[in-house]
Amino acid sequence: MKTLPGILLLALFAGALHAQVTVELETVKSGFTNPVDIAHCGDSRLFIVERAGVIKILQPTGQVLATPFLDISGPVHSGGGEQGLLGLAFHPQYAQNGFFYVYYCTGNGNGGVRVSRFSVSGDPNVANSTSELVLWELSQPYANHKGGCIAFGPDGYLYFAPGDGGDVGDPGNRAQNMSLGYGKVHRVDVNSGNPYAIPPTNPFANANNVDTLRTIWASGLRNPFRFSFDALNGDLWIGDVGQGIKEEVDRIPAGQSNGPNFGWRCYEGASTYNTAGCAGIGAYVPPVIDHTHSSGWCSIIGGRVYRGTRYPNLVGRYVYSDYCLGRILSLRPDGGGGWISETLLTAGASFGIATFGEDVLGELYVANTETGVLSRIIDPSAAVRVAAKVNLEGPYNTGTNLMSDALRTAALVPLTEPYTTSLGLLKVAKGGGEVITSATLAITGVNAMVDWVRVELRSVSQPMIIAASAQGILQTDGDVVAVDNSSPLTFRVGSGNYYVAVRHRNHFGTMTAAPSALSNSITTIDFRSAALLTYGTAARKTIGTTTALWAGDATRHGSLKYIGAGNDRDPVLTYIGGTTPNNSIAGYRLEDVNLDGLVKYIGSANDRDPILVNVGGTSPNNTLTQQLP
Repeated sequence: MKTLPGILLLALFAGALHAQVTVELETVKSGFTNPVDIAHCGDSRLFIVERAGVIKILQPTGQVLATPFLDISGPVHSGGGEQGLLGLAFHPQYAQNGFFYVYYCTGNGNGGVRVSRFSVSGDPNVANSTSELVLWELSQPYANHKGGCIAFGPDGYLYFAPGDGGDVGDPGNRAQNMSLGYGKVHRVDVNSGNPYAIPPTNPFANANNVDTLRTIWASGLRNPFRFSFDALNGDLWIGDVGQGIKEEVDRIPAGQSNGPNFGWRCYEGASTYNTAGCAGIGAYVPPVIDHTHSSGWCSIIGGRVYRGTRYPNLVGRYVYSDYCLGRILSLRPDGGGGWISETLLTAGASFGIATFGEDVLGELYVANTETGVLSRIIDPSAAVRVAAKVNLEGPYNTGTNLMSDALRTAALVPLTEPYTTSLGLLKVAKGGGEVITSATLAITGVNAMVDWVRVELRSVSQPMIIAASAQGILQTDGDVVAVDNSSPLTFRVGSGNYYVAVRHRNHFGTMTAAPSALSNSITTIDFRSAALLTYGTAARKTIGTTTALWAGDATRHGSLKYIGAGNDRDPVLTYIGGTTPNNSIAGYRLEDVNLDGLVKYIGSANDRDPILVNVGGTSPNNTLTQQLP
């Protein structure tokens, strides 16, 4: 017999295992027009599909390239709300062959749907729009239910899924007709045949019925707008949009190739719809879960199983949403072959979520087609802590081994961090918008504030990708602390290995050469120490017994130039007032290279000389480049 304390311990342990998990949506970029799909090609870029027929590239810096990756708005038919360029998939060997595949609507009126292959051009950021090879087409009897998802499975085959042809209730019973392509998941081999071959393991590859389409992988779907593969085990998850009562999630376990029929139009979710000519419900594969319209659902948006590394609480969960509901939900295994449904986000999303996507690291994103906003999904409960230490060359004093707090004493330091606000750097994993109080600026001595600095955790496999950011207070002795002026910086990601980078607004940033194992316990990263190896051969400047960040990047372009176009000297001259440069102007400025609160071009403690010294002296035609991925 268990003792009472033992029962309590077991109850507490079980509660910890299944504690409520919540997520937040953090804006990555706004300004897209009807984004409907998100993809990556195996590197740090994200490709955002806009319904009108344009694919844009989002760089890991948060910059959207001005030239689209692909613009096929001419042939794309986007006249109806369910029409347009709807899906994008990169070939598994894209790095070698440059092939990618799109699913889009064509023609006029009801039009048709098409699957085509394109190739990248010699510029990796621009596709060859004239390289189209049409693989598959299907005319459309109605203007709605186009499906639109396209993806490569772990088997290397291409999967795509048109809807049932549209109207209400599948009047032609097309989803159950195996001689028609509507309401099916199709699977083809794009590496063989002309323009493709039928995989020999397709369930109907050798069907006796000559009318059965050999491309069919699954049937009985109404409008499978979004499906995805579990990157770990290969399960196929489908969000199938319902008619008027139910929205459903379907699943095909990896290795199953028996051609599952999910029952539409006979059944809508687990409910009867129109069973004329249908078999009993046991002949069809039931959904994993269905949701009713009476509880706010209108159009399910199939999601993805989280297999990233930043958020352990999310691992193994199928994360999905609904266009109208404005919430994020998940399904997790119950340990007995079933699934547990949980709501992860009840506020913060909004009407219009149209797609989920993931980056090369498996981290999740959503796009809202109504607002044009791309967001990342984060777990705000995750946390690692870092005590960083760094010296900035500009204000560093070799006599005291401390940095000057002249900006603070001149009351020039802003109370809100400048990096994700005025300078426009990415806010990542809640790292942005930090605020200090005037009382913090009153602190003197070694804990006095020199300036704001930015610290980033970067991915081990893709160091250009920022996993988390935090802005903190740099004290005169080199400690970087949180806005309470004492605690280490906290980053909202889970324990793991990360590169650590530190950046200042007019100094070069630098990053550790090796990853650090970070956790909720405090890890110290001392960039002042020459013993700490950093990325690159001249990432930091040696000053006496310490190392510091190079000063002088007045243009914030990641390079130091004294002459020529885009140099860092001219902004200093321009700001203080022209060709007779004897002014001194106070301000919190990028041109204030030595951080003394004054911008000066000539005289003692001017901001021009550090640039000249760092690029190489009396023949200032060198360029010094920041060594940060």
